[in-house]
Amino acid sequence: MATAAQAGATFGFRLIWAILLGTICIIFLVEMAGRFAAVSGHTISDGIRERFGFNAFLWPLLATLLVNLMVMSAEIGGVAIAAELATGIGFQWWALPLAFLAWLFLKKGSRRITQKMLARTASI
Repeated sequence: MATAAQAGATFGFRLIWAILLGTICIIFLVEMAGRFAAVSGHTISDGIRERFGFNAFLWPLLATLLVNLMVMSAEIGGVAIAAELATGIGFQWWALPLAFLAWLFLKKGSRRITQKMLARTASI
């Protein structure tokens, strides 16, 4: 969101075509993946591994893991900066405790707890 806002402030609506094109591509990708899963009973990853073997499956798997790691790092960084703004303590001091809390939540949390937290957040 922050990057999109900054790009919008800098370029105005001159880059709106990239947002529209990306949205259309994601719509087609999700629709295609849904059709593939409905017909074959497999996910895209399963289909790649089954059709082309594990070596061809390994590269998309590693790319997905890398992207997930970067997204999680960005999320923890964003929360750390928000904690710095709220408390005045540097974001560097918040990063590790927040990463530990995220790990703890993922490890010990349940689907029921997550649904309750999201329901409470939505009602606020």
